[in-house]
Amino acid sequence: MGNRTRPLAGFAAVFAARGAEVGLVSTFALALLALPPLWLALAVPLLAEREEWAFWAAFPGKAARLYRAGAFGVAAAFLPPLLLGAGLAGGVLGLGAGPTLLLFGLLALVALYWAGVAALAAALSPEAPRALGLGLAFWAVLVLLYEPVVVGLAVALADWPLEAPLLAAVLSNPMELARIGLLKTLEVPVLVGPVGYLLDRFLGAWGPALMLLTFGFWIVLFFALAGWIFARRDR
Repeated sequence: MGNRTRPLAGFAAVFAARGAEVGLVSTFALALLALPPLWLALAVPLLAEREEWAFWAAFPGKAARLYRAGAFGVAAAFLPPLLLGAGLAGGVLGLGAGPTLLLFGLLALVALYWAGVAALAAALSPEAPRALGLGLAFWAVLVLLYEPVVVGLAVALADWPLEAPLLAAVLSNPMELARIGLLKTLEVPVLVGPVGYLLDRFLGAWGPALMLLTFGFWIVLFFALAGWIFARRDR
């Protein structure tokens, strides 16, 4: 567990000189980039083990529910290291209890999201390396391609009524919603990027509430779809 708590404290130490609130936002942004591949690497092999598949599949009518329960168990295992890591990061940054708990809460939502991605990837493929590749490919799309594609569409089609498509694109990535929501909650005077500008333009004060709803939607969808696929796979 100790090794899993070090990244947050290390990130915080890098940004501590920028001040508590800016350091918190920067630590969270770097965690969004660095922690999901670690979570996928830990979760996917557990969920893709053939022994686990055989055990869950041996219960007719309950396979989907048992698989989801196993995925939630993996997600729950992320939370204690996150709580400790958030506490250490808060100590390094000199944060109070409120901002530290906010950091933990947002990271917990992100961890549940990526546990859902891991469950879906493992349900799609019984081979752990292939399932991990699917999860990492999804992470790469969100991290490397999402913002350039959204901004490119906004610029290239600026003369068209794109509010609804752009809003759908923004809501398809709750990671960005979490980052901008943290910025707005703390009122940190830093650049939010072009997607953050679009989000603020379309959502305004509704951003934090919509962030929670969006996370809830994707988490429920990923876990539900993972269980459904698992229960219908050929063993």
